[in-house]
Amino acid sequence: MPSWCPPPLSLAAALLALLLLALAGPAAAHPLITRNVRVVHFDSDADGNLLAYYRLTLPLAVGRGVPQPEPGTPVPPAPYTVGRWESGVAFWYADIPAIARDPEGLGRMVLAGHTLTARGDTVPGRLLSVAIHPRGHVPPFDTPAQARAATVPAPWPADVPEMDSGYVLVDVAIVYILPPGAQRFALASNLDPGALGEAGTVNLFVDHRGGHTVYYRVPGLLAEPVVVAPGLFEGVLSFVVAGAAHILSGPDHLLFLLCLVLGADSLVALAWRVTGFTVGHAITLVVGFYGLVPRPAWFDPGIDAAIAVSIVLAGASGLLGRGGWAVPLLTLGLGLVHGFAVANALRDLLAADGPNVIQGLAGFNGGVELGQLAVGLLVFAVFRVLRRFAATTERRLRAGTVALAMLVAAVWLVERVPAVWAAARNGY
Repeated sequence: MPSWCPPPLSLAAALLALLLLALAGPAAAHPLITRNVRVVHFDSDADGNLLAYYRLTLPLAVGRGVPQPEPGTPVPPAPYTVGRWESGVAFWYADIPAIARDPEGLGRMVLAGHTLTARGDTVPGRLLSVAIHPRGHVPPFDTPAQARAATVPAPWPADVPEMDSGYVLVDVAIVYILPPGAQRFALASNLDPGALGEAGTVNLFVDHRGGHTVYYRVPGLLAEPVVVAPGLFEGVLSFVVAGAAHILSGPDHLLFLLCLVLGADSLVALAWRVTGFTVGHAITLVVGFYGLVPRPAWFDPGIDAAIAVSIVLAGASGLLGRGGWAVPLLTLGLGLVHGFAVANALRDLLAADGPNVIQGLAGFNGGVELGQLAVGLLVFAVFRVLRRFAATTERRLRAGTVALAMLVAAVWLVERVPAVWAAARNGY
């Protein structure tokens, strides 16, 4: 008599299969960094006022309300940009004459696009200076002194005839007069890249007040206010949260984690698998962050391809259901691969020679461990419950899920290998 799968389990299996197959499209490894970046340094002037140095991509500054155009229709206008169609894709280029004519207007857009509050009241800001930098002419922005210098107005470089708006940075200096004695404040924003940029935005706040430097890494468009307070704990906590959220940043990481969990037959085995991966992830995250590994042209696409391979290996380990102490060593090795995928993204946010970098890296990796354990325990518990009530179905669903994850990874591998070859051959 054919085995029968209860309807709820059949539905769960079908939905899971559809989800995994839907993920089979192109996927970049760990998409932590997008075209939209916002870095803000906070410092105090001689009078105790709050100085804020903003750096953000041009689409984030001007794209609010710009819709994605339909093919055959004009490219919607956006301030300080010129739009045009190229190969069926809408592009917005920096409007160099408009930028040269009225850079302060762009700075006022940044000022108006952010709301700073202290003790429940909005604190007005005053624009001090603004500078616009195309790719290839971007000054460093790691310290208050560098940020101050970067906001000094400078002419558009003569050797840059045009530039996609996504590769143009806007540096703005603003002063806020906080209420007497106020140290904590909140920052929110109504800026949105619209059709000009990607959906995600990475934010880094660096608070230099109080004799030490505190980093806050915050994802999103800042529709909800983010509280900045002088204290090391708050900054490290933001990186812990970011590390926990990191495991949801890409389907490749989720599929890899799923294979690890489904290959574990006990909580102890699960903990060793996840911890082995986190240790490997942490090692190459730090090594890559400090630029200690050469990066030829094929390196980044090679990491993407290696991550696809790692999912296949983790899935094979889960299907075989054995390996003993070799499994944590395997996951440690695979973690080494995954760590490179996010190291460069973090380096774009943290100055390698800045203060409190170690705390930020430790907080991020601690968050990765906590996030993986949380997701791993949830998946582990769900399958344990299924095993208790339908052991045969649980075994089939487990094997089918791992096999589908391996199939998706194999599709990714086929898509990614040509990019490695092309990069190695052409040297770009």
